Amino acid sequence: MSHRIVIRDEYREELRGYDVPPGKDGFADANLEGAELSGALLQNANLRGADLYWAILFRADLSGANLENAILCGADLKEARLIGANLRGANLSRDNVGGSTQLEGAIFTDAVLDGKTRLEGATYDEKTVFPAGFDPIEAGMVHANAS
Repeated sequence: MSHRIVIRDEYREELRGYDVPPGKDGFADANLEGAELSGALLQNANLRGADLYWAILFRADLSGANLENAILCGADLKEARLIGANLRGANLSRDNVGGSTQLEGAIFTDAVLDGKTRLEGATYDEKTVFPAGFDPIEAGMVHANAS
């Protein structure tokens, strides 16, 4: 028997609900392609391997979330909180039509970005906060005012 998990916003309103099959761990490997999740509260959520292609996560709180190997191409992550999130092997590069993953104003303090995290073509701005020692130019990212 499946169980239901719900994504809520900062006002505790339900944004989306999902029936999760037995044995599944949260949203691991979930298909959330194009999901409208603005303001979603996803702290410490297991989104390992999830498909968030073109998802709208504007101002979502993904602090401590496990996004290892997740697909986030073309996603809107403007002003999202990714404090301490695990982004090992995550794909935040351009989508299939050349659109950028939008990271303007996102907060990545203490986030885990490794050599397999793909960020080529993702946009950022002066409000984007990266982990200590992270170089967005070296990662192939584009400043929003220069794109």
